[in-house]
Amino acid sequence: DKYIFMLAYGVSVTEKWEGGNRRNVNTKRLEQTISAIQKTHKLAKLDDVQEWYCNIESVLKYLKFPVVSMGLLKYCAVVTMDQSYFKGVTDTVPLHLILIDEIASNHPLHHDTVFTFLKQLFQRSHEHLQELEQIEIRKMVIDRMVHLLCVGHAIPVIQYMRACLDNETADKSLIRHFAAEVMEVTTSPYSNDFIEEFLPIAKNPDITASLRNINESDSISQFIEYCKDWAGDGRKRG
Repeated sequence: DKYIFMLAYGVSVTEKWEGGNRRNVNTKRLEQTISAIQKTHKLAKLDDVQEWYCNIESVLKYLKFPVVSMGLLKYCAVVTMDQSYFKGVTDTVPLHLILIDEIASNHPLHHDTVFTFLKQLFQRSHEHLQELEQIEIRKMVIDRMVHLLCVGHAIPVIQYMRACLDNETADKSLIRHFAAEVMEVTTSPYSNDFIEEFLPIAKNPDITASLRNINESDSISQFIEYCKDWAGDGRKRG
C-alpha cells in the first residue's frame, strides 16, 4: 500500500513553493487516485475476465486517471501477448482490446505507447492457430488501429500500413480491410499528409479493385477523384 500511496502522491499532489519554502500542498485528488489504483490493481491481480466485466463501469471511470490507464495498458499488453490468449477468446472484441480503445480515446499522450503495443500484437506469430484465425485476429488489431486513427493518431497509423504494403509484410486482405475501414470512418476535406500517405494504398489495384464499382460511386473512387481535384487546385506540396 505504501508504494501505491507514493505513486498516487507523485502523480496527483501539487506543491507551491516560494523562496525555498513550501507554502501550499494540494491533495484534493490524492484519495481518488489511491482508490482508483488500488481497485484496478486488485482486479489485475485476480486476472478474472468475469470480474472485469462485473466492474466495467467503475473500470472505465478509473482509467480516466492517466496513471491507471498506463498501468492497464501494460497489463493488457502482458495478457494479450500470451500465446494462449486468442485461443480461448470467444468475444467479437475481447475485453482487453476494449480497454485499449478506451485508453486511446481518453489519453492522447498515450497514443504512441498504444500504437507500439498494437504493432507488436499485429506482428506477433500465432502459429498454433489456423491461418484464417490468424487473419481474423489481425483484422481485430487493425480495427483498433483505425480507432486510434479516429482519435487523432492518423498519419502514423497510415504510414505503418503503407509500409506493410510496400514491404509485403502483411497479407493483402488485411491492407484491403484497413482501406475499407478508413474510408468508412473518414470524409473530406482530407489533409495533405493524409492524401500523400493513403493515396498509394487507395490506387493500388491489388488492394482496392474489389472495393470499387463500375459507376465509381464507391468511397475509394470518390477519394481518388477528390485527390485529382486537390492536385489540380495546386494544394499538393512540392
